[in-house]
Amino acid sequence: MQNFPTSFLALAMSAQVFAGDPPAMGRVLFQNLCAQCHGPKGEGSLLVRSPSIAGLPEWYLQAQIDNFQAGRRGFHPQDPEGQMMRAISKVLNPEQSKQVLEYVSQLPRQVQGATIRADLTVGREIYAGRCMECHRFNGEGELAFGAAPLVGLQDWYLASQLKKYKNGMRGVLKEDVNGQKMAFSSSFIEDEATLKSVAAYLLTLSESIR
Repeated sequence: MQNFPTSFLALAMSAQVFAGDPPAMGRVLFQNLCAQCHGPKGEGSLLVRSPSIAGLPEWYLQAQIDNFQAGRRGFHPQDPEGQMMRAISKVLNPEQSKQVLEYVSQLPRQVQGATIRADLTVGREIYAGRCMECHRFNGEGELAFGAAPLVGLQDWYLASQLKKYKNGMRGVLKEDVNGQKMAFSSSFIEDEATLKSVAAYLLTLSESIR
């Protein structure tokens, strides 16, 4: 939080300089507001628990910004990463949001290394039975269902989000319809080992972007 004032000042100055150049403004917004946590390529960081966002579809990115701004995500006191994003999201006006998310969606997706060892067979079975219908066979997500794309996300991040759904940190507000679906689906993951198996299997779907 202590770095916000400097970033906000740079953001305000950049907004004036690049107001007439949307692509440049998207890049500057990303560099000043996002890259510190999400990395210069949008690759994310385990150190600060930030997901890889490079190449995620613009509709999904916008949905998450909307969720943060509306308080549907990042509201739980035990979710410091979500609270941080909720605060940062409020800096963006609708036009700035459109510009930076368009820039992020055009970044090359980053290949993530495995950090979790688990039973991939169990993960595959659960994905096929509980997840594939919405997230599709290749994990690319589905706009019609509001289902998140999973390809390119880190295994530790996927595991952490499943835990947040299970523990009531996400998907508990009635306004968050898609989140409630995920909270319900996560309830079928019985233990830590199974959760890790799902996350580990999801990472293998990223082989399609190598």
